[in-house]
Amino acid sequence: MTELSRKPASAGRADPFLRLVESVATRHRSSDDPPPDARYRGFLEALGVAVYTTDADGKITYFNEAAAELWGRRPQLGEEWCGSFRLFWSDGTSMSHGDCPMAIALREGREVRGFTAIAERPDGTRVDFQPYPTPLYDNAGTLIGAVNVLVDVTERRKVEDDLRATAQALALSNGVKDEFLGLISHELRTPVTTIYGNAQLLRDRVDRLPESKRTEMVADIAEDSERLLAIIENLLVLSRMQAGTTAELEPQVLSHVIRNEVGVFSRRHPDREIRLIEVPGNHVVVEADRTHLVLLLQNLLANAHKYGGEPGGAIEVSIETTDDEACVRVLDRGLGIGDATDVARLFSPFYRGSEAQRTAGGLGLGLPVCDRIVTALGGRMWAAPRDGGGSEFGFALPVAPAPGEAD
Repeated sequence: MTELSRKPASAGRADPFLRLVESVATRHRSSDDPPPDARYRGFLEALGVAVYTTDADGKITYFNEAAAELWGRRPQLGEEWCGSFRLFWSDGTSMSHGDCPMAIALREGREVRGFTAIAERPDGTRVDFQPYPTPLYDNAGTLIGAVNVLVDVTERRKVEDDLRATAQALALSNGVKDEFLGLISHELRTPVTTIYGNAQLLRDRVDRLPESKRTEMVADIAEDSERLLAIIENLLVLSRMQAGTTAELEPQVLSHVIRNEVGVFSRRHPDREIRLIEVPGNHVVVEADRTHLVLLLQNLLANAHKYGGEPGGAIEVSIETTDDEACVRVLDRGLGIGDATDVARLFSPFYRGSEAQRTAGGLGLGLPVCDRIVTALGGRMWAAPRDGGGSEFGFALPVAPAPGEAD
């Protein structure tokens, strides 16, 4: 099989299409007109659409330059059925040349429509096309050959595939949205119901409620308000980061921020012991947005508290530094981490392991937000089972260069 070249296609064998043209044209031809063969070959070349003809046995008698471009090769006149190097059905399965639409048109003596096929060129590239083979008959009704028009639909097929992919992605997105709204509704309804109910009771019956009951109700309102605030803050941060919004970074003394948040968390949860383990000299500075850094620590502490086992179990927070990183670890003796699959998916939005779902409520937002914050700061984050039971969640941030070292 010869490769594509710029040599004009040769007539070679008698072309049935041109024979029919000639039989009609010679009736109205003047002595100054060019031969119909030349005129109609020029017309077919000017079409810009792939056209070729065969005789009644399916042997190629003519093809124009557009056909050679589509095939990526210039077949020898006399080749059978089609000039394509290889043929495939639209689903990618191989098609023999003897089963191509042109072969069907000649065997069955009818036009063939509605096919889409794929032609592979000698260089390996492929083109999607629609063939329009039509049998040709002489005046006596004898089959003398066929003409085929090949329309390149590669771009249209790509657009259709893209549209299908977009529709599937939209359907998936709508499913995720519905699931998300269901989760949000559930997670917001519980604390809102508690806050609303307790607030009504305090408003209407405050004088008739014992002090211990009032204190308990106020504590419930505060706890569920904190839960609502955490959900909203995590959703806002996640939304902003997915939209590409960047935060303003400033030097932060990491140990000071951690010490402050550990103190705040301890006051809110007096029943949970938190041990802060600092290595001397760890007043390390990192470049971070303080609001995001605080949310990062709050999420990790809240996660350890939620899944950290009995209230008496201690949470440990350690800070260590190397020459170029500050490492923070939050450790508990609670639920622990399951198999490798769970570890890999812990930082995916809305994912919660089966054991976590049985243990406590939640949206599965805290850890994904932590991961995105750390990534945005150029750091890394991890989760691992803890020796002796429990979990370790940690992150490492680059140490900010000392003044004069930025260059």
